Amino acid sequence: LKLYFIITTFQEDHSAMYRLLAIDLDGTLLTQHNSVTLRTQDVLQRAVAMGLRIVVATGRVPYMFRSLVESLPLNAPQIISNGAMIVDIRDNSVLQELFIPTESLLPLLDALHSLDLLCCYYTRDHLYVDAELARLHQSRSNHPRRTNPAVSVTNDLTELHMQPCRKGAAYGEVGTLHEKHQKLASLFNKQIYITQTDHKCLEFLHPAVSKANALKTILHTYGIGAEEVIAFGDNPNDIEMLRLAGMGIAMANAHKEVKSVADYITLSNM
Repeated sequence: LKLYFIITTFQEDHSAMYRLLAIDLDGTLLTQHNSVTLRTQDVLQRAVAMGLRIVVATGRVPYMFRSLVESLPLNAPQIISNGAMIVDIRDNSVLQELFIPTESLLPLLDALHSLDLLCCYYTRDHLYVDAELARLHQSRSNHPRRTNPAVSVTNDLTELHMQPCRKGAAYGEVGTLHEKHQKLASLFNKQIYITQTDHKCLEFLHPAVSKANALKTILHTYGIGAEEVIAFGDNPNDIEMLRLAGMGIAMANAHKEVKSVADYITLSNM
């Protein structure tokens, strides 16, 4: 993540304008090796010393998030699961937790199956994975799956539709995913929030959920205006957050839709 310009370009003339950094995780803050560089850690420490709040906004679930950001000076609530959760990891307090409406779950799972999308189903503390997706993941990975939260493989995710679902995820072919996204968005308009989190994955959440909405909640907590925020991102699920911020910054490796709404395009983290 090329954050250095925050300290250099903005420090003398603009630091008073900004009070919070909202930063996406994968493809933005993290390297390809799921780590944060020492230089980035140093720049974030300097940003905190300048009085800025640091908010990481990610689609990752809580157990993954904590292990990835433990070296960072996080001094505000954090946005997890694309905004389905707002958690202050300093004292483990949960400010927000939203689940997909129960009545929408079975129609959603049926629609995903009809579109040949392979799915995951996240409850509060359990991950259920479609058997075919689990086989595909195992064939492509040399690393064992982590066991926290508990993971179960199932042949029929529809049997789970009465269990609270914090988010669902569906994986498909890159070439057809956009079209399938549009079909699902039309089918579940205002019933479910649907967003693309990388080139082959869609996520499904409560209709009030988004990174931008979660960020609004945090800004209200601190009395910070949207114009006082710098936001960074690379995927379509970051677009609303970049639009909300006083300065929205896209990575050079970002999707073209993200670049089109950004005020500034920085270097790639690849």
